[in-house]
Amino acid sequence: MPILLDEAALARAKNTLLTSLASRGVRPGDRVAVLAGNCPDMVVAREALAEAGLAMVPLDPRLAPPELAFVLVHARPVVVLHQSTGAVELAAGKAIDRILPFRRPQLVPLEPIGGGSALSRPPPRAPTPESIGATLLYTSGTTGRPKGCVRAAEQEAARAREIIETYSISDQDVHLVACPLAYSAPHSFLRAARAAGAATALLPRFTAAGFLEAVAACRATLAFLVPTQLQRLLSLPPELRDAADRSSLRAVVVAGAPMSAALRRAAVAWLGPGTLWEFYGSSETGTISVLRPDAQLLHPDSVGRAVAGVDLRVEHTADAPGEIFVRSSTVMSGYWNPITGAVEWPGTDDGFVSVGDLGHIDKSGYLHLVDRLHDTIITGGVNVYPAEVERALALHPDVEAAVVIGMADAEWGQRVVALVVRADGSPLSEEALRQHLRGNLAPHKIPKQIGFVGHEEIPRTPSGKPMRRAAAALVRRAQRDTEKNPKLNR
Repeated sequence: MPILLDEAALARAKNTLLTSLASRGVRPGDRVAVLAGNCPDMVVAREALAEAGLAMVPLDPRLAPPELAFVLVHARPVVVLHQSTGAVELAAGKAIDRILPFRRPQLVPLEPIGGGSALSRPPPRAPTPESIGATLLYTSGTTGRPKGCVRAAEQEAARAREIIETYSISDQDVHLVACPLAYSAPHSFLRAARAAGAATALLPRFTAAGFLEAVAACRATLAFLVPTQLQRLLSLPPELRDAADRSSLRAVVVAGAPMSAALRRAAVAWLGPGTLWEFYGSSETGTISVLRPDAQLLHPDSVGRAVAGVDLRVEHTADAPGEIFVRSSTVMSGYWNPITGAVEWPGTDDGFVSVGDLGHIDKSGYLHLVDRLHDTIITGGVNVYPAEVERALALHPDVEAAVVIGMADAEWGQRVVALVVRADGSPLSEEALRQHLRGNLAPHKIPKQIGFVGHEEIPRTPSGKPMRRAAAALVRRAQRDTEKNPKLNR
């Protein structure tokens, strides 16, 4: 069952925490890390830090001590607030032990707060820099070490206003938090919904069945999900999935990773018209574009149109897809440099920034993503974009998921390799899948190797993004371990 927030208990805990921080000499502008899961403690910490003018560094308690240590060394917080559970305390302690050469932050437990017995709502108030607060937000690290995005209070407040306006959030809503609050989008939706006066219900851990039970129990109207979670909901036994009372849901917002055409069609059919939304954005930029419910099936290959206030620029070279540049009031100030203590702007002099995505804008103004710039495979001197191959694979009804990577090849420079998850019980063969691809892709884009794997064998970030570099490392390791790679010949 979800945890319901008790607003009176939250207010008392916030005042206690503010007093504690002041007594420790924490000053406005300092960075304070918060290591906690989806619990009332996390909500209290966020709102107390905003009120005190402190920059929050959210940390996922599922990170291993070396990963936590990297962020703590990079962010240099003065305090680490942590959830009072044995596992989280142990992880925090081990992480801090690894940073002896640096200034060690104070390790402070958060006061445990229980859930309420009924829904309660915060008073609505316009999102302002003072009420929303600043964030030092670390990226998921799909291209290497995480980077620290400096998001000023003004930028976070603008993001909250955009979310409220886009999804028409009000004090009549019940926001069900189903994703880890240590990450950008779930945290932004929490701040926006609470600023609008919506009630909050927290799922400490997502399961498909548990999510449906929570929706029915608290009559949730709004939820943010990643595509993996949506896939798990649709993979439930039909008698459980279709019998669940989801009639209260008016907006299910999906982002964080590409959504296949098959998943989109199934989700629209199950949720009903007008419920499914998708947005495209990043930790660096905030929301860039939104695909509204009425466009889900009309423009299924796009990520929607730019939201108000966002300037998009696509820089094409010849006939290749262009790099996407963004400018808006929600774009970060830059990346934190712990050596100099400066915020370094990675964008252009006129305020545009790229996060390395390639795409194009069609005549109707819809943005289409092709791939990540760094993931491009060059095989035989020709560019192949893994996301394009993944989309073609996903069109086969027996393909549940796929990740496409480039591997070194003596003849081709790189060869295209696909790891594919088949539907349960499917006899889909490599040759049958190649036959399907021949009708959708040019010959040089068809994978030279196809391996059938389980869902758990495709590395993903906590937000559900496939980690192509990690997948490539697994394949290389398997090739070293055995002369014949079992993943690619299963």
